[in-house]
Amino acid sequence: MDRPEKAKEYMATHYNCAQSIVKAFASETDIPENDIAHLAFPFGAGLGRQGNVCGALSGASMILGAKYGKIFQGKEAYREKLYGLTQELLEQFKEKQGTILCRELTHFDLSKPEELQRARETGVFTTKCPVFVQQAAEILEELLRQEEQANK
Repeated sequence: MDRPEKAKEYMATHYNCAQSIVKAFASETDIPENDIAHLAFPFGAGLGRQGNVCGALSGASMILGAKYGKIFQGKEAYREKLYGLTQELLEQFKEKQGTILCRELTHFDLSKPEELQRARETGVFTTKCPVFVQQAAEILEELLRQEEQANK
């Protein structure tokens, strides 16, 4: 199973969007899978259900930071490279979905208990969110591949 499919599968087994990405890509980091999943937990549903940046994108950004952060630390050109990779991730996702905000992707304000309940009842977390997770994972996979090719 490829990593985007694996991320989608994690989403189906009750990990949140951010956790699903980091678990699927944990091998890119030196952080154990369970540890990085714990770190990603609060980023689900747009950071604590606040509807901000999609948790899948937050998780993908965490992978970029975990993979390249130490290498790039203290080197301004590399900082710009890492920020550039993150911006590319967000731009490509926005191009596909029209937004990077959870509340706009799901069409629910998940910080409100009644809307969270409606989101659950309509199946947003099992129909829409896995698609967002898979797309974020596909973009991340391609960015990592391109970066690997550039460094050969």
